[in-house]
Order: sequence, then structure tokens, then C-alpha cells
Amino acid sequence: MAHLLDNQSPFAHDHGGEQGPQSVLGIIRDIDDRVRAGDVQDFQPVATGFTELDGTISGGFRLGQLALLSGPAGVGKTSLMLQIARHIVASNQAVCLFVCYEHETDYLAQRLISMESVGIGDGSPTDGLRLRDIADLVSRYTGPRKGKAGFTDAVAFDPRGARALQRISRYSQNLHFMKGSSATTTVDVLARTVKEMLSPGGAAHGKPFVLFVDYVQKIASLTPHTAEVARNFEEVEGLKELALDQKIVVVAIAAAEVEGLKSQRLRLQHLLTSAAIAYEADIIMLMNEKYDIVDRRHIEYNRHNAEQYHQYVVLSVEKNRSGSDLIDLELRKQLQFCLFHPKARRVEEHLISGLIRE
Repeated sequence: MAHLLDNQSPFAHDHGGEQGPQSVLGIIRDIDDRVRAGDVQDFQPVATGFTELDGTISGGFRLGQLALLSGPAGVGKTSLMLQIARHIVASNQAVCLFVCYEHETDYLAQRLISMESVGIGDGSPTDGLRLRDIADLVSRYTGPRKGKAGFTDAVAFDPRGARALQRISRYSQNLHFMKGSSATTTVDVLARTVKEMLSPGGAAHGKPFVLFVDYVQKIASLTPHTAEVARNFEEVEGLKELALDQKIVVVAIAAAEVEGLKSQRLRLQHLLTSAAIAYEADIIMLMNEKYDIVDRRHIEYNRHNAEQYHQYVVLSVEKNRSGSDLIDLELRKQLQFCLFHPKARRVEEHLISGLIRE
């Protein structure tokens, strides 16, 4: 094989941004050259921090992939995505850009502080700082009559806040927030931002990169909202092209259609422009409240179970090009601190398939 790679192979020609035909030998030789030079990013998955989920998706996300996340309102989609971003940068796997069309960057930063304030992770009310606890600290320790104390001073007055700020300081240069505008932040704007960060001198030059988008249907587009199917296809297709062109991971939240929100269990067919999503996305994950989708027999015969089920969200891997799909995992909620317990596990109970509520 080494002799084979020593032979000269045809080069690909650039045709206005598109690659021309290239022999298999040329492709293999190019891979070999990159690996010999130490470039093995394409072979290293980006782990999410949820071991059971990573095992399902072959170790984590891969460069060039588009992963989509969906679920009903309030189920914890933004919290889960931010928690994954936090794990990626804290473990020094990649640089992350979190673009949110729903919330200001200040709010995301406070959610991250709440997440990082958690101590032993038992879910007790005093184990971390809730968002309202952060607001109370700022109100108590800042203001015209409180001297020149700033936001970080106020947060650090509480040991849990000091712990959070110390943790964030270890990876803060690799985690970036950006407020998206549904009027101006198009896929092209996202692509230019990513390219700038990856370019020499950029914050992510020479490093793996993960773009998080919250959420797809808010991405600015010239296609009117009246043409919703075409608009959403354009957005999803654009994110997939961005992942491939820049060799990055894109993880995005996608909204469900009205019928999906009425359904007892959200499934792939309930996503807006499900045909485009099913074709373009490499991984599709759906979140549902466990209590809503567990077979009623588990509740009727054991009322204690009902209380337990309210504490969990089911994360279903409905599509997975690089591993198993139709896998249901349960995540224990700790949403008072904007996170989930990192130890996910397979759902043991029988779940409903997804019925329309009358």
C-alpha cells in the first residue's frame, strides 16, 4: 500500500468553489498526507459529555455533520445545547460559537454561571445558584450606595458564584456567544463569522469548531415566511453546506409544526419541513417529557412512578448516520440550574409511539 501511495495521482481542479473529479488514489493519498502531518481531526469525534449518548452516536459529533435537536417548549432544548457546548470547551475538544436568536448574550452568560455553580450535583435547592439567586446577589451588592462593586464582584460574594466564575475562566477563550437577528443574521452571515474565526489570527484558527444555532426557523432569509417549506429547506440545507465547506460541526434546534405540538409524543414526522430535515441532517434528536410519553400502565399501577417520571426528559435519537438510531435515553432534570445530570441511561419502560391529542 505504501508503494501505491508513492505513485503520482491526478489533482483535483477547482471549478468556482467546486472540486473537479479526483481519483480514489488521490483522495487516499491526501488523507495519508494529512495524517502523517498530524491532522487527525476528521477521525476524532467531539464528545457531548453524556456518555450514553456519545456511545450511541459513535463517540460524539463528527466534523462535517449537521445535528438537529427538537422538542416542545420548555423541555430544556437550550439548556441541553448549552451544556453540550460547555462540555466541549471545558474538555478542550473544540472552539464553540453559540448563536441564539431567542435570548441576549447576557442571559446566556447568566445561565452558564448557574450551570457552573453546581457543587455535588444532587439537585438540592442550595447546591447551586438559580437565575433569581444571581439577580438577588446583584441587587444586594451593587448600586449607587454599595460602592463600585460590579457584576462579577456580586456573584463572587457567594461561594457558589465564585466557583462558577473560576470554572468558566478555564475555558472562556474557547466559548463565544452571539445574538442572532431574524432580520439580518442569515446563513451567509453565520458562514462569514465562522470563516473569520477559523482564519489565521482568529479565535479558532487550527482548532476543531462547533457552531450551535438556536434556532433554525429564526435564521434570516430572503424567502418570505409565507413560503415556509422553501424557507426552512433553505436554512437546513445552508447549515449542512456550512458544516461541509468549513469542516465543522453544526448543532441546531429545529421547531416542530403545530400538529407535532399537539401530539402526545413528538416524532421525526412532526418537525417542520421533515423531508428536508430527514435528508440533510446526519443526527436528529428529539426531547419529550417522560411523564407525557411513558405507557400509562406504568403510572396506573404505581403512583410513585408518576412523581419520578416528572423528573426526567427522554432524548430520542431518531436518525443517526454514524451509529444506532431509534434509541431512547432519559436525562434527569436539574433545570433550576439550567442543566441535566450528565449520567444519561437507556429508558427501561415502554413508551407510546405518539398519538394526537383530541
